Amino acid sequence: KLSRLRHGIPPSPQVIPTLPRAQFLGRSTHTIGKILIPRVAEYSSILFVAGGARLVIGSARGITVSDAASAKVILQRGKDSLAGAIVAEGERGLIAATVQGLRDLSIHSDASGTFLDESARPLQSRAQLIALSPCARWGLGVYGRVRPALLDIGTGRVSMTLDHSYRDESSHVYDRPTVTFAPNGERFAVCDGDDVTVFDTTNAPDDDDDDDDPSLVQRAGVPIAPKPRGILSPVLRLGKPEGGRATERWRPQVAFTPDARGLLIRRPRNRVQLWDVSSGGHIGEWSWRLDSLTCLAIAPDGLTAIAGARFGRVVVWDLE
Repeated sequence: KLSRLRHGIPPSPQVIPTLPRAQFLGRSTHTIGKILIPRVAEYSSILFVAGGARLVIGSARGITVSDAASAKVILQRGKDSLAGAIVAEGERGLIAATVQGLRDLSIHSDASGTFLDESARPLQSRAQLIALSPCARWGLGVYGRVRPALLDIGTGRVSMTLDHSYRDESSHVYDRPTVTFAPNGERFAVCDGDDVTVFDTTNAPDDDDDDDDPSLVQRAGVPIAPKPRGILSPVLRLGKPEGGRATERWRPQVAFTPDARGLLIRRPRNRVQLWDVSSGGHIGEWSWRLDSLTCLAIAPDGLTAIAGARFGRVVVWDLE
């Protein structure tokens, strides 16, 4: 550089080697904290609450509340009533879905400690809720051999059934589908092991005017579960990839963009594809030769996506 200056030649710009934007590869380097919940095989849900200050974890042991900064467990309750709870946070607080139905939850603290209050919320259906939308507006329930049902959490009613046969009517083996809701609750994806089917909740009817609904007639003081107002048709269906074994169940990781317009999905050989839900068009595809891709997520601004795999490998890329 000094030699170039002596001869009146301007210095060359500094070149900083960078990776392509769609191939940023990082590894986890250290553990921030460990939440010690003994004798738990798997978690049913995990959710940040209180502006990210606390972490609510659902498992077979009920609800565990921990401090997000220190990872210290500050409360554990509900082994019987809240076992396997799926938790969502709505405008009025926390809602938990369990085998026993819906429950309202509230966490409060005073000088003596932190407490969890729970109360039953009426659910006018025998369907078992297996998923809640992050906004706590919708739930998806299954019951016996009937179609899955979209339930309005506010009223506890079945809004519509789904045009989706999640299991063979001749089969006696119960195979519960996996469900992923968009962050705003406008769409959700159902994976039954053969297809990934996307439904639009904006097509569901409004339940505000229910006063004259004959299906809400009371019998012996017990409300009758209202009949669904229709069948919700899918807006997108992605079939099982070719070349797989006939008996193998296909349950790929999926993630919606914040506006619910795009669907990120893992395809064979750990490739990741982005689909436009409304048009059914294929937008993009990426591959980083990751081994056993285990999770997908999209940032709240919809500009960045992330994929996680075994051995702590993480890929972050720009969707633009």
